[in-house]
Amino acid sequence: MKRSRSCSPIFLSSKRTSTAACLTTDALNEHDQNTRPVSPFALLNMALEQRISGLSDTPRLPPSSTRSSQRSRSSSPSKPSDAQYRRGPLRRANICVDEEIPMDIRRYTDSRVFHIPDKDHDLHKVSERLWGKSKELVRKPSGEAEWTEALYTAIDELRPRGLKLARNRDWREDLNPPVHNPRPPIPRKRHQSHPILPGNPTPEDTRYPAPHSVHAAEAAIPVFKLQDPRPAICVGLSDENLARALEPTMGRAVARSFLFDLQDTASLISDPHITPVGLRFPFLIVEAKAGATGGNLYQAQNHAAVGGSTALQIFSNLSGLQDARGLDDEGPGNREDSTAGSARGADTDLHLAFSVTTEGPIHELWLHFQRSREEDFCMVCLGTWRTTLKDGSLDFLRHLSAVLRWGNGECKDNIVSVLQGLYASSIQSNHP
Repeated sequence: MKRSRSCSPIFLSSKRTSTAACLTTDALNEHDQNTRPVSPFALLNMALEQRISGLSDTPRLPPSSTRSSQRSRSSSPSKPSDAQYRRGPLRRANICVDEEIPMDIRRYTDSRVFHIPDKDHDLHKVSERLWGKSKELVRKPSGEAEWTEALYTAIDELRPRGLKLARNRDWREDLNPPVHNPRPPIPRKRHQSHPILPGNPTPEDTRYPAPHSVHAAEAAIPVFKLQDPRPAICVGLSDENLARALEPTMGRAVARSFLFDLQDTASLISDPHITPVGLRFPFLIVEAKAGATGGNLYQAQNHAAVGGSTALQIFSNLSGLQDARGLDDEGPGNREDSTAGSARGADTDLHLAFSVTTEGPIHELWLHFQRSREEDFCMVCLGTWRTTLKDGSLDFLRHLSAVLRWGNGECKDNIVSVLQGLYASSIQSNHP
């Protein structure tokens, strides 16, 4: 029997009457007369207790200064730390930092690069100015710009005519050494060892996994990328210097446009800057940091590793273009001689570059090298100096001056020789 939702009319009537009586105006007036008033202090205490109890369950945020310091100390999940960057993207690009210098390259640098004269009055004057400026900068929290300006002034005073300098200019991304990223995993087939039941995957389903599983696997594969070079200082050969060297072979008009034609047709990118500045074949870069503003040598070395390897990549592209033109022009019977000729002395020179890394007054000189037809870009330290010391400033600039003379000497001569060969090869191919 279904229970009725209504109750006894007498019970409901009495209950509703009493409830309604409590809500009448007379009843409320009687309640106000019999109830003692609450003091304002009691009301204030009640409000404070309610506010405190409400905030107890709410997480409190630290002050803004604390939050900002925590953000600066913690690393971003999307940006690797300096150590992770060296072990990840740099290593996957076959860039090896702090390697040992082979004996044959050591003998070459000692006898052909750093054969330094004992007396150079201009070098001593420049060293005195750099030493004094370094002592001035170290007394205050100087940043990267101040230290870069001091070294830029010294290089500009030491550089031979024909070399060009650039500061804080972005390089092209397509010149970076290739990074070997992990390949997507190959889906494995699962053998069907039990009868197919409703709801179980068929052999076709196991052979071709669901699209969402493939996308999930691809999303989990890390992608490594090199930071595009932006050296604090870059030193290379000027357009005018190379044009003058090529003019006897090509003529003035062709010599001035030859490298522009190669760059505009993407046959050879010799000016690495996004916006060309007339600086070809960079052989020396500077990466400056300042400890007073949070920089360190480790960061500078990582940046110099990419910039130096990119400079080697430009020289390697020049050698590769030479080899390709030589093989195209030679017949099958002469290919062996052409290959042997392309591996002669100039090839070693074209695969050398230098970099300077700084942290305030501490200056390191690095050699970058790549052997012919090898993928590894090696970076070795040649020495460390502190320019607040008089002898340290002089010895550092003595080595730096030798690198500048080598770049405007043997390095330029080897580049011009290859470019002349490329021009002669193009003439022969156009007029068989």
